[in-house]
Amino acid sequence: MFYTYAVGIDSRHRKDEIVYHYEKRQHYILIYTRTTAQFQIDDEEIPVKKGTLLLISPDKRASYTGVWEGYCDDWINFYDPDNQLANFRIPINKPVSLQENIPVSQYMQLMMNAFHSGMAQRDNVLSQLMMAFFTLIDNYLNSSLPQIAHYQKLLELREEIYANPARPWSIQELADQVSLSPAYFQDLYKKAFQVSCGADIIQSRIDQAKRMLAQTNLTMEEIADRCGYNSPVHFSRQFRKCTGYAPSKWRENTLGENMVVTDHG
Repeated sequence: MFYTYAVGIDSRHRKDEIVYHYEKRQHYILIYTRTTAQFQIDDEEIPVKKGTLLLISPDKRASYTGVWEGYCDDWINFYDPDNQLANFRIPINKPVSLQENIPVSQYMQLMMNAFHSGMAQRDNVLSQLMMAFFTLIDNYLNSSLPQIAHYQKLLELREEIYANPARPWSIQELADQVSLSPAYFQDLYKKAFQVSCGADIIQSRIDQAKRMLAQTNLTMEEIADRCGYNSPVHFSRQFRKCTGYAPSKWRENTLGENMVVTDHG
């Protein structure tokens, strides 16, 4: 049986606010991101896109913040004394990208309603909702989505792209990694993630650039290089096209703000 002790829906934080969860807790933390964010689990830095699910175990230290905008998520803190999670094939301490048609926020809203209902069987209802939710995610990851051919390989490849934005990716190289023709690979990629692979590569670089502009003192040349651009001019042009701002203006808008730290247990 799962025991829920706290639920948050549409929780909003300023872009300069860091949320901390310390290790050696007794509870798991289930997070569904509604905005792009930068997570750190123990010493691993993890860039996370909107629509990502993370299940953080009690032994892990975690922190996260918005990157260039306010951060927003849905979350549940819960206990699993009977190790029910072992019955589900859901990654722990790893981001899981979900498609928009998966009703994550709807499930969490149901759990929020039950949590505050005061009903006599509240704990049992919450546990059943958690079981149904984890079954949904398990089925999504392991049976329903393989109807998109090679989905799991594409998902792993997408995570690699976002983890290594400076790498000079090519469609041919990526297609070779999953043993597909470039045309078929691009078709499957867009079906799986509703964005072309080429646009996703660019977005991974822009996301990385925004983090560096907001959080480091690196020069434009250094940021361009670390984001996979051979020319600062090309970097600046593409950054402006994607964001509407020159990189220097973006940095100017993010400087001078005090960092706020929040402990959510």
